[in-house]
Amino acid sequence: MCAFCREEFALDSEKGIIVATTAKKPWVAFLLSILLTDAGLAYLGKWGWAVLNFFGAIGICVTAAFIDPNLASPVGIGVGVGSAVLAKNLADKMNKDAAAAPTQDTGMELPPPVITVPTELKPVELIVVKSTTVVC
Repeated sequence: MCAFCREEFALDSEKGIIVATTAKKPWVAFLLSILLTDAGLAYLGKWGWAVLNFFGAIGICVTAAFIDPNLASPVGIGVGVGSAVLAKNLADKMNKDAAAAPTQDTGMELPPPVITVPTELKPVELIVVKSTTVVC
């Protein structure tokens, strides 16, 4: 279990990677990608793919709008639905992989804090500013 997000995970010994075992809902991934292109991929934790696919979708839609302005709307709908189907299928695959992987406790602990606060407070020293006269 991850100490930060409390997500269950397992080590896939064949691939040598850590696989999340908490099921992601495919319909949520689909709906998020319909509402905002590639938000479903971000929901699944595939941030790199989400950003890459988002800019690819924008590029395809802008190119279609330059070729023929009447194509922008149907192409945009097609790209959005394609992104949503991709997110749904990826969620299904991730859930299938997570169910097949054996759960393993690796004993991960929280790392030490980066910023430490001293336990004893020092008294504040006053800064005295004296005015001086400059004669030119």
